[in-house]
Amino acid sequence: MMYCPKCGISLPDDATVCDACGARFDPIPDPVFDPPKSGKGKKSEKTTDVKDAFRKWVRDQGMFCLIAKAVAVTVMTVYLLIAFVSLITLIVQGYPGGTIFTDFIQKLLAGIIYGVIIWLLSDAVLYLGKLYEMKKKETKN
Repeated sequence: MMYCPKCGISLPDDATVCDACGARFDPIPDPVFDPPKSGKGKKSEKTTDVKDAFRKWVRDQGMFCLIAKAVAVTVMTVYLLIAFVSLITLIVQGYPGGTIFTDFIQKLLAGIIYGVIIWLLSDAVLYLGKLYEMKKKETKN
């Protein structure tokens, strides 16, 4: 069921002319499901844009920075696992809640801090490299 944009009367979904006021219009497609116009399994433009942006980011980072970022994420993940193993061990051994909480938070924060430091150092190396390239181009000109 759709409505005339001019007078508001209800019309059949396939109507192109209003029965009441005579206004002409194009039927509006269903906004919930709009099948692709051509090509079977065609990827959406948004997905392609995201993939292109990711590829550009990877290309801009360089191999060193990508490896450093992977190490940073790995360090954070390992410390998270260590914190949970420590938490479970202290609970099983019957330590008081304050000790358990403090130990867990210390290990978790250490992992986050180490990971963030590695990540930021990789960004610093990336930007220093770009600055060096810019200075090099300036001296050539």
